[in-house]
Amino acid sequence: MTGQELVAFAKSKLGVPYVYGMKGKVMTEAIYNSLKKAYGNLVWDSDKQKIGKVCCDCSGLISWATGIARNSQNYHDTALEVQPIATIANAPIGVAVWRKGHIGIYIGNGEYIAEDGSAYGCRINKLRNTNFTHWLKLIDIDYSGQEDTEMVEKSKIIVNGKEYFVDRILKDGTNYIKIRDLADAFGYTVSNNGSIPVLTKK
Repeated sequence: MTGQELVAFAKSKLGVPYVYGMKGKVMTEAIYNSLKKAYGNLVWDSDKQKIGKVCCDCSGLISWATGIARNSQNYHDTALEVQPIATIANAPIGVAVWRKGHIGIYIGNGEYIAEDGSAYGCRINKLRNTNFTHWLKLIDIDYSGQEDTEMVEKSKIIVNGKEYFVDRILKDGTNYIKIRDLADAFGYTVSNNGSIPVLTKK
């Protein structure tokens, strides 16, 4: 399974209720009682209302996708790479975002998807709203060939009220626009001095 496939799987589970200890199966009353006995307050009393529904927890979302059961700590301990969350802009799509006791899946543009607790279920959220500490390349996911998958798209910028078409990459909330397109919009010509762009007012 690739990182993109993991993200696609997780997105297909948006709205699935969270119950601690569930791994993507229907929660029966017997299962609820067993989980409540085993995990105590980690399984909410209100989770009983989810009996009869497919439920999942944070590590279970990834295990559900891969078919390989691990908890969040084991995902950390077996990771191929562990990096501080501050470097998430360098991460390929589908890495895990992690803190002790919780795990989600990075989907790009500063966002993640996770079974985010009993109050939320499976949802998409902004990383800036969380306290994840690291991102992980998971041992069960194939990230080969993903590092340079950003898509160039046609977009517009407006300069002094006039629209200009530009090629851009939008990554983690930052716009990367071709220098030549910006130069055209601002009335400059572009040449170069070795590898350094040189802009000259027309």
